[in-house]
Amino acid sequence: MTTRFIKAVALLACAVFSTLALALAADPPARVGRVALAQGPVSISSAVGDQASAALVNWPVTSHNQITTGRGARTEIRVGSTSIRLDADSSLEVSELDDDNLRLRLNYGSASIRVRNGDVLAGFELETAGARIRLQEPGSLRVDAERVAGTSVVNVFAGVALVEDRGSQLIVRAGKRAEIRDDDVRTGQVVRDGFDDWAQQRDARDDRSTSARYVTSEMTGYEELDQNGVWRDDAEYGPLWMPTVVARDWAPYRDGNWTWVSPWGWTWVDNAPWGYAPFHYGHWVQVNQRWAWAPGRNISRPVWAPALVGWVGGNGWSLSFSQGGQRPAQGWYPLSPRDAFVPGYRLSNQHLQHINRHARDDRRDDRRRDWRDDHRRNGLTVVPQEQFGRRGTIAVRNAPRAVVPPQALPNAPAVAPSAPQGARDARAERFQRFDRDAQRGRPPAVDPAPSAGRAGRQGGDDRDARQQRDIPVPPAPIAAPGVVTAPAPAQFGRRQEFEERERRQRQQQAPVPPQPGRPAGMMPPPGAPMPMPQPMMPPPAAPMPMPQPMMPPPAAMPQPAQQPGAEQQRGRSFRNEGERRLRDPDAGQQPRQFAPSLPPAAVAPPPPAAPPPMVRQAPVQMVQPAPQPAPAAVAPPTPPRQRPGGSRKDGAEEKER
Repeated sequence: MTTRFIKAVALLACAVFSTLALALAADPPARVGRVALAQGPVSISSAVGDQASAALVNWPVTSHNQITTGRGARTEIRVGSTSIRLDADSSLEVSELDDDNLRLRLNYGSASIRVRNGDVLAGFELETAGARIRLQEPGSLRVDAERVAGTSVVNVFAGVALVEDRGSQLIVRAGKRAEIRDDDVRTGQVVRDGFDDWAQQRDARDDRSTSARYVTSEMTGYEELDQNGVWRDDAEYGPLWMPTVVARDWAPYRDGNWTWVSPWGWTWVDNAPWGYAPFHYGHWVQVNQRWAWAPGRNISRPVWAPALVGWVGGNGWSLSFSQGGQRPAQGWYPLSPRDAFVPGYRLSNQHLQHINRHARDDRRDDRRRDWRDDHRRNGLTVVPQEQFGRRGTIAVRNAPRAVVPPQALPNAPAVAPSAPQGARDARAERFQRFDRDAQRGRPPAVDPAPSAGRAGRQGGDDRDARQQRDIPVPPAPIAAPGVVTAPAPAQFGRRQEFEERERRQRQQQAPVPPQPGRPAGMMPPPGAPMPMPQPMMPPPAAPMPMPQPMMPPPAAMPQPAQQPGAEQQRGRSFRNEGERRLRDPDAGQQPRQFAPSLPPAAVAPPPPAAPPPMVRQAPVQMVQPAPQPAPAAVAPPTPPRQRPGGSRKDGAEEKER
């Protein structure tokens, strides 16, 4: 009886947990970033490996996006109060962005990051190819990756950072710099340049923001409201923000673009620099014939929405357009605080309640208003429905406009546009996504306790004294090796190099494609002339008991030919590099993981050295056939073919007798 009860409770618990897991998986993240600034060629791709497009200001940034800057370009990404800025010739991947986590990966280039909210620290993390960086307290830092091959540099301007690499930890405090390369770490004073000064000026503007009094700083895009509008208090709606520079016929959700962002669906990207927070949070109202944005109550964690609009139209609603005559139409209008948001994507009731917490349920006023309300009539924008059937971005400004008669509005069906052709569900692809961290050898997670750092090295640590030394770089296509005191200038083509490296890593993971290409190209040369010796290799195994001394030579001949080459390569990489300190017992295994990249150059010499051993073995193998004719099975065929040899042997046998 007790066993059955325990099983029943266990099954019930599994059902409850699985239901909760499905509910959590169904809800999209409540936190989404944005492209706050794009100077020069800046591109963004929806996922790593996808085709990149030009990044627009206010473009949403979420998990698995990859942002790349070209020569002379800079960009800024905002996620609530956290700012991420990229210098020229840089590539940043958003590994994970949800309600609790913000994980970034700097593939190459320079990134300046500032975390202002202590609640964000637990889920913040930035990785490079050789290190993982976490902030222990709010602050700002800069990370450079691959400006010098195989090197990551961390400059901490404010706060405390924890740098992890291959199981070891290093605490870097404000005003200090850490340079991580292979098994060597060097520290020194921070070094600033123009990129750091530019980032500091952007941070100073955020510190003077007055909008944080009315909305939380975790509302992405709040920092743009001060310079583009004014705040006022309203007895009915609470705090209201009004844009100061807009056209006379301007209306919300009219000057911008529609784009499909999975899993939310159709998402609004406004053209105004301030057009992010007012179009993904809160509602719009008309006060004294003027549009005003009502953010609602100030809460610490607002929930992001793709667009707070009401949809009308569809195939059953046709209007006359300025171009193309009458055809099916699709329209939308901004939601007011009295309107509830109806999503076109899947989410739980609890998630929907968080979005509609500011909406007022006033059925009486809604029946009275209908389409006579100013915000619906004046805020309605209509374009041909066929615009939403295409892939890409829909520029509302360039789309044909319709003349909507007043009698057509009350009968307009509330139908949202369908997904464009080729749209994909990001949540369905999340489980099939390539695990890049595991393939690249992501550093293992360690205890972030400060006591586990390098306190034991402070007594005899000479890293501060060595900060002026140049860092010798192993043979690599980098022209200026040395200590990264300042980031190297942007180099054209770094993006192509990174993509080529990614392509090679994917080819190495596939067992079939790489072997017919490169490995087969190295092995066939020795294998082609060796068809004769290869069948003769099994025979030495048979006479093992008789000529035992002959086994060590073949076993020792092939192995020493490979080991000396590998040791020489290791000796070259550590030449003139000063003191080296291994971080842990397993650190010595890392170079072996990268050995497959060196053998193509080191394997080329062994082929000419391989034939000599085979020539030496040839006479040894020729001696072995002498005892083989002795068996009865081999002796009968040999006498008829080699009669002279047989007669000599017979004569020799008679003399012995």
